[in-house]
Amino acid sequence: MIRGTLCGFPTADGETLHGFLIEPAAAPEPRPALLLVHGVALNFYTGPLPALGQALAAEGYPALLVNTRGHDWISRAGADLAGFGGATYERLEDCLLDLEAAIAWLRAQGHGRVVLIGHSLGAVKALYYQGERRDPAVVGVAALSCPRQYYTARAADQAGFAATLEQAEALLAAGRGRELLWAPTTGSMGLWSAETFVSKYGRHERNDVRPHAARAGCPVLALAGGAEHPYFPGYARELAAAAGPRGTFVVLDGADHRYSAHLAAVSTAVARWLAALGG
Repeated sequence: MIRGTLCGFPTADGETLHGFLIEPAAAPEPRPALLLVHGVALNFYTGPLPALGQALAAEGYPALLVNTRGHDWISRAGADLAGFGGATYERLEDCLLDLEAAIAWLRAQGHGRVVLIGHSLGAVKALYYQGERRDPAVVGVAALSCPRQYYTARAADQAGFAATLEQAEALLAAGRGRELLWAPTTGSMGLWSAETFVSKYGRHERNDVRPHAARAGCPVLALAGGAEHPYFPGYARELAAAAGPRGTFVVLDGADHRYSAHLAAVSTAVARWLAALGG
């Protein structure tokens, strides 16, 4: 059982997002709040982050598990909940508004310093946000199992990717960007609008977050599991290198993408890195 506070907050473009704040029972000194960002089509109560947030709250860190507008595959969206949202329809750049709103909510609760912790696509979003905004409230970014989802990597790794992108580009050019297509994510099939597919995987390659790690302006932890596809540890190493002296690289032997049976090791690694950040 996880005890905490359910919350909701608006984004600048009129979406309402929700989250769950786990308050630590006690902390010897004020510590930064953690903003935990889920992966593709997940939400704040599924995947490895709820257990990670609970473990880190036990170490004295307030932990906000947040839904981005890309939670679940398809969800209700818009101010009147009459639209369609979810991972199928979000654009990568939407994360700027989502994380901005979550950080603003934390600051309104008195948490002036924030550490972004993203898993999978959430790691892309965390690095993308901080690289674009260089938010002074953010004092660290932890990228857990960050995928290489940019164009050249996907074209090399996935058979049929180039043809799917061409299909999505043609639909978008024809004004049919909301039409849907099936395409693989990392390890499973996903349902995407053409606009979303181009935003997340297009030739622009703005979702290669190595440059964002380089300009984050704060310490960066890049962690991956040793049982994941080899590109996860490889990309984590590159992200930490891009962050320079403030980058930390960790591979957990035997851990898969969801850290099955290895959540305690992940929690320990993240807690050790957080302690090195200072109070």
